[in-house]
This record gives sequence, structure tokens and C-alpha cells, in this order.
Amino acid sequence: MENKPSYEELQRLLDDLRSENEQRRSAEAELEKEVRKFAGLYDLAVALTNERSLDEYLRLIVDKCRQLLRLDISYIALHDETKGDFYKHTLAGVQTEAFKNLRIPYGQGLGGLVAKTRQGQIVNDYMAERKADLETDRIIAEEGIVSGMAVPIQMGARNLGVLYTFNRTITAFSQSDLDTLFLIANLAAVEISRKQSEDSLRESEERFRFMAATTGDVIYRLHYDSMTYDYLSPGISNLTGYSPEEITSIGFGRLVERIDQPGKENVSPETIKEERLAGKTGEYRADYLISTRDGSPKWLRDHSFPWFDGTDRIAGSVGILSDVTDYKRAESLLRQRTNELMESEAKYRTLVENVPLVVYRTKPTGEVLFVNQFVEELIGYGPVEILRDPGLWDGAIYDPDREKVMELRRKARLEGKEYMFEYRIMHKNNYLVHVVDHAIPSQGPDCAENSVDGIIMDVTSRVKLQEKLIRSEGIKTIGEVSARLAHEIRNPLASAGGFARRLLASIGPGDPNREMVEIIVKEVGRLDSILRMILNYIKPIDLEISMTDPNELVRIALRGIEADIGRRYVSIRTQLSADLPAVPLDELQMKQVLKSLLKKALGQIQPGAELLIRSSFKDGVLLLGLEYPVPHLSRDDVEHFFYPFTSSNMDFPADLPMSKIIVHKHGGPIEVKLQRLREISILISLPGESGVPLPQP
Repeated sequence: MENKPSYEELQRLLDDLRSENEQRRSAEAELEKEVRKFAGLYDLAVALTNERSLDEYLRLIVDKCRQLLRLDISYIALHDETKGDFYKHTLAGVQTEAFKNLRIPYGQGLGGLVAKTRQGQIVNDYMAERKADLETDRIIAEEGIVSGMAVPIQMGARNLGVLYTFNRTITAFSQSDLDTLFLIANLAAVEISRKQSEDSLRESEERFRFMAATTGDVIYRLHYDSMTYDYLSPGISNLTGYSPEEITSIGFGRLVERIDQPGKENVSPETIKEERLAGKTGEYRADYLISTRDGSPKWLRDHSFPWFDGTDRIAGSVGILSDVTDYKRAESLLRQRTNELMESEAKYRTLVENVPLVVYRTKPTGEVLFVNQFVEELIGYGPVEILRDPGLWDGAIYDPDREKVMELRRKARLEGKEYMFEYRIMHKNNYLVHVVDHAIPSQGPDCAENSVDGIIMDVTSRVKLQEKLIRSEGIKTIGEVSARLAHEIRNPLASAGGFARRLLASIGPGDPNREMVEIIVKEVGRLDSILRMILNYIKPIDLEISMTDPNELVRIALRGIEADIGRRYVSIRTQLSADLPAVPLDELQMKQVLKSLLKKALGQIQPGAELLIRSSFKDGVLLLGLEYPVPHLSRDDVEHFFYPFTSSNMDFPADLPMSKIIVHKHGGPIEVKLQRLREISILISLPGESGVPLPQP
């Protein structure tokens, strides 16, 4: 017979059954709680699918938090990006006004920690675990907050706010409770982000519709494939009298009678189509003269930009049409009035503003008082810029030339010395411009210093042409180009001269502008004279080569200037090598070269000085040299030795520039150097055999 369990064993079994039953009931309660949470979350998610405002969505969320987690307080604080803190937006269960209005700085308090770490937090005893400033602690204590949780409301990297829940009694919140709060916060983040995006989009659309409906301009989008508009704002009716549908039907192009583009008038529509087909579809500007529904003319300005499809292909353009009829009328009237004014007002201003020269006047201090519009073409800065920033006037001078030019300008102001000088200017776009500056000082009755009137001419083309003439072997080609250039220069000179002479005839002797007009007439005449001389230098050169005795060539050249040598009392010394071979030369041309060089020397050498002429033959090269002292000669004079018109002194051998050209045509260089003690040395190197070129210096 089995033994019956003892009382103690039965009691222990009973206790185990009770404990197991309690654990089961606790697990069932926890499971029921979780089921209730998920059911509540499901109901919340379904409720959020209905169309509500953002405030209604957030109210639904905080109420559901209190219901699911059985809480005293639940609220959402949103991030104020402008002020950098959090403010309570939607609250449930809050009793005090001070707590409702309490704002939490970013990074402080429970919400600040949650936002900064982007992690949820559980607080068992808020006043013991979280300390803030005394005023904030007092407000929280008066609300009775004890235990709570907080999770971030975030969408990607954006921190939208914080979802808070609190109880006024000690509550042991679980990780499951915190996870549930996270799920609700995620739903809130979705709704806040979606509503903000919808509001922003709606605001943009409303702003666009308002602008399109109220502005006098027309916004459009044009497809190039079909040349039709897929959008035309309602303002098209006010501009044309036709509705957007009618414009789409008849085509906007049928209303256009004329097209003007920047810098071009009456452009053909076919030209625009060809440009688009050729890929010229960048920013577009044009003015259209259209015929409206009632037959009245109207000018519309079109400003558009390319519109790209998803494959980065240009599908069309997006642009704005504006009514510029009044502007065009005003522009036409202004043009008419300006023409009338130009015809009736002083002809001096007309000449100064249109002459292809820089006309200027500087104050006695050197500051520019007036300069005409042509200065912008010369240096890249307009009159307004120069008058606003006086440093641009002197600053435009090329550095190597600045010291000399500034000295001339100083002497003109302080000593009243007129000057004509050729120098270089650095254009705003970083290229050199060669100019000739003729300045004439004039002193006022009460001024110790002089104001200066002057004109500046761009001679870059002439300088480059001279360099090309000297160095290039294609003299005939250069002659043709130069002749065309000279013709182009002569036309504006003739126009300027005609203007100046007519103006001078119309100005009385007492007119203060007469002196400057006389200067212009004089300088234009001088420039025309220079131009005629240039044409003489660009004639093609053909050589007739024959074997020539170089020493005999020197003797012939000397005999041709014996009278000049006698008048100058110059001593001629020759060192001619006795064993020179005959060399291939154009005897007539080279004789003229030597005569021109000798005449130049006689014009520079002092009476009683000695001129040395020498010849030699070395390594198959004929060397002909001249040496003589020159008391007043700068390195700049040597550099421009063969250039005409670089000085006001017109005592210049007319054939001197041709000398260098002829020597180069023979295949050899000609070098001019300034030796010590102010002695100039000229050396001609010529090949001793035909067809053997020498290196150019």
C-alpha cells in the first residue's frame, strides 16, 4: 500500500500550482496588453488614412497614446527651426497653463536629450533623475509629473519633434512600452512630413496660380517637336485677345508680324527655326510685333530657357511673354527726339561722341574731367567707370611705358608742355593696344596748373602691320591686306574730317570749344597724311638679282649724298675689305637702302663727327656696317628705328622703312644697336650665295 504524501509535500505542491497559475495569469495579462496595443495601433493606422488636418491627426495620436498605455499625460512638441527650440503643439491631460507654454531649448531636458541622441528614454522619477533650472523644475513639479517616456519624431535626418508620455505616479514602463511609443512616433513623423510637403506644394501651386492669373505677363511651355504649347497662363487673353485654346489652335506664329533680337532687327522666323535645328537652343530673347484680335499692334518680349526631358534632351523651352508696347513706343520716341536733339544742339558734341578717336580733358590735378565713349573700345572701360574711378585712366598704361607717360602728363600740367607720344595701353581684357596721344595744355586765369585737352588714336593695326611688313616675306599679300585696312581707316577719317571742318565753320572765334575743334581738324589732317605715306610703304617688292660688288655699291651710295655730307661737315671713314667677292643682290634696291641709312645718319649725327662704314666677308656672309655717335638717342628710339610717324619730326627718310623690308627680302637681317658713349651701330648681314637664308634677329 502506497504511502500518502505528507502535509508539507501537499502544501509545497499547492504553492507550486499557485505560482504557476499566477505566472500564467501574468503572461496572459501581458499578452492581452500587447494584443490591445497592436489592436490600438492598427486602429490608429486605419484612422490616419482618413482625410484630416494635421492638427486632427496629431490630436488622434496623443489621445491614442493615453488610451493604449493608460497614461495621465501625452503631448507632441514640434521643433521650431527658426528659434532652435521645442514648443508644445498638441496636448492631452495637461492641467497647468505654465506647463502648456513651457518651451524646451534644443539639447536640454528630456526632449533635448532624445532629439540629440535620436533614441527613446524612460524616466522612473523625473524630479530625481532629470534636473533643469529652478523655474522649469517648479513648473514640472506643479504639473505633478513623476514617471514618463519620450521618443524622437524623425524623418530621415530631419528632427521634427518629440512625443512625450507621463504619469503622475511611479510607473515601471517596459521596453515594450517604449517600442510602442516609437511606432506611434513614426506614424506621427509620416503625417507631419506628409502634411508639411503637401502644404508646401499647395502653397507653391497657389502662389504660381496667383502669379499666372494676376500678372500681366504670360508664362508658357513650348514643345519643339510639335511647336505647340502644353501650358499658357490665362494672361495670354489680355495680351492677344485670344484664349489659350485659340492660341493652341491657330498657332502663335500666325500673329507675329516682325521679330527683333538683341543686336538684330526684323529677323526671319526661318532663321530662328534653323538655329534651333542646329542646336542653338540656349537662353533666348526676342521682341515680337503681333496683331491682336482687334487688329491693333502690340509688342511682346519673349525671354525663355531650354526645357530638358528625362534623358537630358532639349524638349522645348519655358519662358515669359511681357507686354513692352509702351517701352517700344518710348524707345522709338526717344530715338526720334534724340535725333532731333542731335541735329539742333551743338555739333561739337556730335563730333566728339562719334569721332573714332578718344577725346579727353583732364583737370589741373590730373583727374579726368571728360572723355568720350570711344574710350571703352580702346581700354575696355566706359566714361562713367573712368569718372567714378579715376585710377583706371592712369592704371590702363602698360607698366613698361607708365613712367614715361606719367612724366609727360606731369610736365603738361605743371610746365604747359605739349606732347605727342606713342605708348601702349593694357585693355581690360588683357591685351595690348598701341596708341598715339597728343595732349595740349591750357591754363585758366586763376589756376597755377594746366588743364589738358587731347586726343588718343588707336594705332595697333598700323604697328602690327609695320611689324608684319618688316618680318613677312609675303609682301604682296600684306600689301593687299594693308590697302584694305587703310581704306577702312580712311573712311572714318574722312567722316571725322568732314564733321570737324563743318563744325569749325559753324563755331565763332569766341566759342570756348573752337580750340579743341581746331586740334581735331589738324590731327585728322595729319592722320590722313600718315595714311597716304603708309600706302606708299605697302607696295609689293620684286627683286632683280645680279652678282654685285658690295664695295662699289657703297661708293656709289656715298657719291649720291656728297652734297649732304658737305653741308653737315661730317667726316666719312671707310674700312672696306679688299677681297670681297661679288654677291647676289638687287643693285638698285640695295643702293637705295644704303642711301637711306646714310641720310638717316646725317640727320642724327652732330657736325664735325665721324661716320664709319665698313665691309667684310665671313663664313659665306657679307657684312655691311655703319657706326656713328648720336648724342640724344634712347633705347626706345633704337627699337623703333625703322618705324615712321613715331615722332612729330617729319625729317625722316621716306625709304627708311623699306630698307629693312628690302634687306629681309634678300634673306638677311639688319640690326640696330646702341653702343656705349651714345654710339649707334647698324649691321646688315646678306647671304654670299643665292637661296641661302640667314637667321633673323
